[in-house]
Amino acid sequence: MPFENVNTYIKLKDMGLEEEFHQNYENAVKKVTSYFHKEYPNLAEHEVVEQEKIRDISPIDGKEIATFQSASEKNLIASLKILKQHYKEWYNIGYLARARIILGCADELDREKYNFAAMLAYENGKNRFEAMGDVDEAIDFMRYYAINLIENQGFARFTGKAYANEETISIMKPYGVFAVIAPFNFFSITVGMTVAPLVVGNAVILKPSSDIPLSSYLFIKLLREHGVPSNAVAFAAGSGSKVGNLITESEYVSGIVFTGSRETGMQIFHNATRKEPKVVITEMGGKDAIIVTDKADIGKAVEGVARAAYGYGGQKCSACSLVYVQEGIYDKFMERLAERTKAIKPSDPRKMDSFLPPVVNKAAFDKYKQLCKVLPGEGKVVCGATEKEGEGYYVNPTIVSDLKTDSFVLKEELFLPILGVVKFKTLKDAVDEINKSEYGLTGGIFTEDRKEIDYYFNNAEVGVIYANRASGGSTGAMVGSQPFVGWKMSGNTGKGTGSFYYLQQFLREQSQTIAH
Repeated sequence: MPFENVNTYIKLKDMGLEEEFHQNYENAVKKVTSYFHKEYPNLAEHEVVEQEKIRDISPIDGKEIATFQSASEKNLIASLKILKQHYKEWYNIGYLARARIILGCADELDREKYNFAAMLAYENGKNRFEAMGDVDEAIDFMRYYAINLIENQGFARFTGKAYANEETISIMKPYGVFAVIAPFNFFSITVGMTVAPLVVGNAVILKPSSDIPLSSYLFIKLLREHGVPSNAVAFAAGSGSKVGNLITESEYVSGIVFTGSRETGMQIFHNATRKEPKVVITEMGGKDAIIVTDKADIGKAVEGVARAAYGYGGQKCSACSLVYVQEGIYDKFMERLAERTKAIKPSDPRKMDSFLPPVVNKAAFDKYKQLCKVLPGEGKVVCGATEKEGEGYYVNPTIVSDLKTDSFVLKEELFLPILGVVKFKTLKDAVDEINKSEYGLTGGIFTEDRKEIDYYFNNAEVGVIYANRASGGSTGAMVGSQPFVGWKMSGNTGKGTGSFYYLQQFLREQSQTIAH
């Protein structure tokens, strides 16, 4: 079967059924509240309840949604042992059976997509368009990886003959147990990181972000209810410092796949491989920049920068946090960017016209407030640097220009709606500055000159790059079209998610020879 992106909203809009989309979402916003104010177990071979609890807090109003378990060392080890003991049973059903099960689970998630999208509004604050796109991407990951496994016939190939009386096959086999340590900002990343090692025959334990445990729990439950054995996939909530460390250092875990901060990613890499070799796949964020040259369409550039910088409050590893503007159009561009930014107001993500939602939690909110105090010392605050009064974690989009050469705004991933602006003379100067960054995840350029695009594409040391993308100058990679891969400190494998190279990272090769 050919792969096709879900694209729920776009397809309905193109068919003139936009109202149907909004009505389905509004219904789901009411329906999913039935999941709230309950306590949910961890999921091992059976349900597990712990003494220590975790509170799931909504950024909309700062109130509790549900209660989860913080996995204890004893129960965590017991769960990992079960996964290790039984993963071969899951592998041995064959690649076609596993792929069919995952495709069936994808179909079920597709049926439930409005409920999951509405859940994300409450859990991580995504507006309906971002949330539905996120769930669509989760479904895309499931289908793409399952189809990729089928197309590659389980990654088994006959090789050449060393001797006339021999037959040899190269077959890729699972390692055993993969631990998935997921971020808060994309449900689809949680799903993709879980399904990829699972579909090729590994067992998986998911430690969800403490900001989206409910949607993550319901996803694991969906897998288990639609064909994935309970001894092949587990759910263990808890803090990264406690549960995350126990998982990554465990002798029962053969590999770790992580998305999050650079600091945590490097800590996981070192901890996991301290005693023995393990597969460690990390995506560790970025300091993503967009270049706007004198030859750009300014209207297109302003829109592309604003959407990339402030979409989901800048809480994407692909978010634009720096824009390099050529001196010839600098003043005109800045005037229009400031006007566009000031028009963006934070609002409840459940509202139809919401673009900028609250930041995900109190820690992010407090970080923003603290940065607002020091930003005037880093450069000129063009707009923003204020929060919205009232309940919830709402902050205003911010622009800082005329930055000091050693400013943290130029170097650190802030993960907030804060955009730094830098003036440049030549395209080479801008690309050289971007390449000095320790990160290399996403980026973009706005120019109507194809030679400038070619120069940027040929010289930027960045994994995912775009030209003239008004819908998001550095954001919006689609499964099957734009593999999402980080260079340098943004990732450690050079293989992108949603790519035909991704699945093999969860497999090890075995050469099998029979002599006749």
